[in-house]
Amino acid sequence: MERSFGSTLSELRHSRDLNQRALAAELHISQALLSHYENGTREPGLPFVCRVCDYFGVSADFILGRSDDESSGLCATGAVTELNRALAETGDAAVHKVALDYVDCAARKMTAHLTYHDELFLAEQTAAMAEAELSIVRLCPRRNNLMSG
Repeated sequence: MERSFGSTLSELRHSRDLNQRALAAELHISQALLSHYENGTREPGLPFVCRVCDYFGVSADFILGRSDDESSGLCATGAVTELNRALAETGDAAVHKVALDYVDCAARKMTAHLTYHDELFLAEQTAAMAEAELSIVRLCPRRNNLMSG
């Protein structure tokens, strides 16, 4: 059975332990409108779909129910891919979650005041942030001990 935008949005919201009020505030819409989107009584426009994809870090194909792969079609830099690989190699799920939550929070704060025309700036800053995070992971003593042992 194919997923709908609304059901996928609801699943993503629950996976982040967010209530409708909190997510609506983050996405700059009313709680009522978010509820309509999740229930399928209203159809979102393209700008909102893009905002949801950016917020949750998923592809449009995933949010629209056209793919089961959250990152399908996302253009991840080598640094982001390397960061995810390095974090997974630590074997410490808590460290992995904290690092990804930090990157996610920083990206949301950075994009809160940007307009649609600032996408290039956002992409450059995201790549720079990923490079910085990768440098931190490479310096992590626990990871270095795992690699040498």
